[in-house]
Amino acid sequence: MREFMSSLPNVLHQKGMHIIPVTLEVGDYILSPLMCVERKSIQDLYGSFASGRLFHQVEMMSRYYRIPVLLIEFSQDKSFSFQSASEIGDDVTPNNIISKLSLLILHFPRLRIVWSRSLHATAEIFTSLKANQDEPDEVKAIRVGVPSEDGLVENDIRAENYNTSAVELLRRLPGVTESNYRAIMDGCKCLADLSLLPMDRLAELMGGSRPAKTLRDFIDAKYPTLL
Repeated sequence: MREFMSSLPNVLHQKGMHIIPVTLEVGDYILSPLMCVERKSIQDLYGSFASGRLFHQVEMMSRYYRIPVLLIEFSQDKSFSFQSASEIGDDVTPNNIISKLSLLILHFPRLRIVWSRSLHATAEIFTSLKANQDEPDEVKAIRVGVPSEDGLVENDIRAENYNTSAVELLRRLPGVTESNYRAIMDGCKCLADLSLLPMDRLAELMGGSRPAKTLRDFIDAKYPTLL
């Protein structure tokens, strides 16, 4: 509901979007059953990093939604950048905003970061993101992240979509990359099935025989013998 204190809902309404004002435990905007958006101004972004709040917010979005989105909204009357190109160094430093964003993406690889020049640009971006997506379920969105009386989280969307622990393990296996892990997920039901796939099917899912052989060699490797 705090988002209704900003001008964005009115701009979205002018663009023809139907806005439902509800209190969300996770995210600021739910664009589809799979997509959740956390919106940050530049000032709020710095403050959220400093307090650690942003890490928790992204963690919750990643936990309950397949497509977590961090929208960074600049002011229309200011530069559309954090710093000039000459100021961007090669090293990761804890106090640099670019370094912090890089580390956030490394920790949450499914996170999408969207850059917006203004409120009106955000409205256009939302329109594009919602294209060909199902409409969100208001009741489900409200329940996401809310514990029930017995302490369980109602409507845990993770259980409906996939086993997040298994996905994270899959992504760390040799030969598995950003470009092929989704095809692997679609091609087998679980990690046990993956270990039983024939080489030709594995190569088909992984985009070539080389990554397939890398994964197969890892799976078939014997434990070292301790003497």
